[in-house]
Amino acid sequence: MAHRFTVKQIAAQAGVSLATVDRVRHGRAHVHAQTRSRVAAAIRELDEQAEAGIPAGRGLAIEVILNSPERFSRAVRQAFVAAAADRAPLRIAPRFHADERMHVDAIVRRLEAIEPQTTQGIVLKAPDHPAVAAAVEALRGRGIPVVTFATDIRTAGRIAYVGIDNEAAGRTAAFLLSRFLASQSATVLANLGSRDFHGEQDRWHGFADFMAQHCPQHRIVTIDGGYGLDHATYELARAERARHGVIGGIYSMGGGNRGLIRALEDAGDRRYAFVGHDLDAENRRLLRAGRLDAVVDHDLYADAARALRHILHFRRHGQAAEADTSRAVIVTPWNM
Repeated sequence: MAHRFTVKQIAAQAGVSLATVDRVRHGRAHVHAQTRSRVAAAIRELDEQAEAGIPAGRGLAIEVILNSPERFSRAVRQAFVAAAADRAPLRIAPRFHADERMHVDAIVRRLEAIEPQTTQGIVLKAPDHPAVAAAVEALRGRGIPVVTFATDIRTAGRIAYVGIDNEAAGRTAAFLLSRFLASQSATVLANLGSRDFHGEQDRWHGFADFMAQHCPQHRIVTIDGGYGLDHATYELARAERARHGVIGGIYSMGGGNRGLIRALEDAGDRRYAFVGHDLDAENRRLLRAGRLDAVVDHDLYADAARALRHILHFRRHGQAAEADTSRAVIVTPWNM
């Protein structure tokens, strides 16, 4: 394993012992595959940090745990590395744990394994589940601050929520679709990745309330459970298109946008208004190609910087900084 970092640096970034790193480096037996993977990830993270200009040496280790599609996790990762670099000369070392389908039990095990000796704070994007909430409360009791990111968890155990006002974002998307569709009556497909996420529930409620109040002529059809993954979302959308006929509008709050487009176009639909979320690389391509009409976005770098500020403030003062939510920004093909 050739690299430019010391065993001590790798061990600190991975949150494991020097002996463990040595065993991994020399390919010795009796090392768990997950540990090998964590050490390899630590080296990649150190490379990212060095490239971004994060200073070497001791610092604060922040766990960033993301249950989200890879395209969103990648954008969040870039934002946190940049935000940490801008804290120099203070060294903040993000450790990333991301999975598109991270089961609640796996999230809880990961949270329970975190120790205050090796971690100074946690940024968490996870389902709003009682077991996750209980794990967050236990971490708070051990002095480890948790900031929920992009989607909240209903527990007093987390020190802050950082992200967009999701209900307002849903209303914003409904407002846009109401203008795109005008007075014509249409079937609108609302796509949730999963109702397990508090943020997506809030987006859906904001969207549905606005449409019911201001656009009762439109019929809302909801799909749920694609988890932002293209193939699963395609199958759900294809079934609803077969059941309800022509789709005139889409609000995708949960990703899987390529799957939505393919399902509708396989059924012959070519003209529909489409509002999505998050200006990631995939949605940039869809906007440029004219497949998306608008994206409700927010500044991930600003959110990452705010999450770090909450953790640092908590460690200095025993409480989070004053909370605020991100402002929704509407992006079209003409203002990317």
